Amino acid sequence: MTVKEPRATEEERVAVPVGEAGVDREELPLDVRVEFWFETFPWFPAFTTGLGAFVLGYLGLFAVAVAGSLSLPEGNLPVRAGFLFYNAHNVVVTGLTTALPDGIPLTMNYLPMVEHTLLLRFYPAVVLTVASALFTFFRVPIRRSMGATLATGMAIATGYVLIALAGTFAFSLQVDNILYQPSRAGTLVSLLCYGLFCGVGGSLCGQAVIGAVSGE
Repeated sequence: MTVKEPRATEEERVAVPVGEAGVDREELPLDVRVEFWFETFPWFPAFTTGLGAFVLGYLGLFAVAVAGSLSLPEGNLPVRAGFLFYNAHNVVVTGLTTALPDGIPLTMNYLPMVEHTLLLRFYPAVVLTVASALFTFFRVPIRRSMGATLATGMAIATGYVLIALAGTFAFSLQVDNILYQPSRAGTLVSLLCYGLFCGVGGSLCGQAVIGAVSGE
C-alpha cells in the first residue's frame, strides 16, 4: 500500500528552508510561480484600485474646473470636465447625427482651449502610477517580483478601462441634434495602454520603495 504524502502548502512551496533563509520566489519553476500568483494575488483590490484611480482622476479635474482654473465652455460642467479627462488620455469626443448644421463640429477636443496642456496630458499617468505604487506598497509588499508587477498592471488596467467604457455612456452632451460622447474604440485602446504601462510602472516604483525601506 502506497502512502500518499500530503501536498505542500503554498507557503511551504514558496519558502522552502535553505539554511536560515528561504528560496526566493523568483527562483521557483515558472508553473509554480504562475499558480502562486493566480491563487494568492489580491485581484479584486487591484481591480478596484483601477476603478478608484479613474474616479479620483476625474474628480480632481472636475474640482479644478469648478474652481475656475480651466477655460471650458459654459453649461454642463461635469460632462465637459469628463470630456477633457478623456481628451487627456488622447481619446477624441465624437458627435453622432444624421443632419449636420453649419458651424457645429463633429469632434470635441478641449485640450487646446485650456492652459497647461502638457500637464493635463501627464495628469492621468501620474494618478495611475501613484495609485499602483500605493497598492503595491500596502497590499503586495514584495521586492523585485515580476509576477506581482504584471498581475498589478493587468488588474489595474482592467478596472480602469471598464469604468472608462461605462463613462462613455454617462458623459453625453446633446448639442442641437448632435449627441457627443467619448469614442469607445479610442477609450478601449488608449485607456487599456495607460492602465497597463502605468500599472506596471507604479508597481515597480512601489517595489523600489519597499526595497529602500527594508534597506536591501
